[in-house]
Amino acid sequence: MKLIFSFLFAIILSGCNDSNNLGDIPDQPYTDLFTALPDAATYPVSNQFSKGKQELGELLFFDPILSGGGDIACATCHHPDLGWADGRNFSIGVGGIGLGPDREDNGMGNITPIHSPTIMNVAFTGLGVDDKVIPANFVSGGYFWDLRAETLEKQALGPIVNPVEMRGDLPEHAGLDDDQYLDFIIDKLQNSPYQAYFDEEFGLVDPETLLEVESVTKENIAAVLATFQRRIVTANTRFDKFLKGDETALTSREITGLNKFINAGCARCHGGMMLSDNLLHEDDKIIPNLPAVRTPSLRNIAKTAPYMQNGSSPTLLHAVAVYEDREDLQVELGEDDIDDIEAFLHSLTTEEFYKEVPGGLPTGNQVGGNI
Repeated sequence: MKLIFSFLFAIILSGCNDSNNLGDIPDQPYTDLFTALPDAATYPVSNQFSKGKQELGELLFFDPILSGGGDIACATCHHPDLGWADGRNFSIGVGGIGLGPDREDNGMGNITPIHSPTIMNVAFTGLGVDDKVIPANFVSGGYFWDLRAETLEKQALGPIVNPVEMRGDLPEHAGLDDDQYLDFIIDKLQNSPYQAYFDEEFGLVDPETLLEVESVTKENIAAVLATFQRRIVTANTRFDKFLKGDETALTSREITGLNKFINAGCARCHGGMMLSDNLLHEDDKIIPNLPAVRTPSLRNIAKTAPYMQNGSSPTLLHAVAVYEDREDLQVELGEDDIDDIEAFLHSLTTEEFYKEVPGGLPTGNQVGGNI
């Protein structure tokens, strides 16, 4: 159902419009441009949900056992206290000490060449601006800033084998390809309390062939990590409530900012369910060696500073102001326009998302690695 405003409400809005008419109500209904996020993720047929997978994935996500030197975990750079990111321009990987902006590289020099994205709502990555509903048998896709991972399961293994992020360059790993290195990680898990967790979840016998199988495999590691990450959904923002028909969910200024966001052309790339087209766009000013980067989602954006793929915008207001004179916008933005758009963007954020940290790990390792 299209979102319809009362006559009085429309009059109130019209009083907020500025002289350039950017604040006018757009011709298209809001629900033609945006879609409310579902309350929970959908799970692909190839990796159906189970509580055991989710709980095991959460433990592994926070356990540095998945790193070559046992010092860094997935959560080191994707921590719930920092919006499931790390609050840095560029992430410090293997050998670093500390969490978020306070993390230091300890002289190791393992710094990523691009900003660490949040993992909030990764269950819906791959939906474009025209997707109004979750397609049947939806498999999320288009991960990393260059879209190289087709599924969340494939993405989950990427940081583990990356020398800067988690693998490191220990002499005993020299010359190993990715599969051989993952065998090393599997061996660590098999000789840890996690073996029993994998056995319980995946069994020891193939139900079809009745042959004995290994429960700790790279596919199963990826499956549990992806299952856990799909838990982190930021639905039920004030903007979602607005799209569902609650006219009071946004303030008049936020609605003016929404109108300006649309009329300036921002929604062309930041529309749909995820407020992202999930496409690559050329911009060699952001990352010189990566001329095309994926459009980031704007959901829960107030929690994920700094902004841009290189973390060059320290605040949300600064990030909007970057587009003041951009040629790809339909109009030039003034100071009031920037302020109003920033106000609207705050409506995309909610505190209602999963952000628990395990109290301990089966291995006894430090939760989150050396943080």
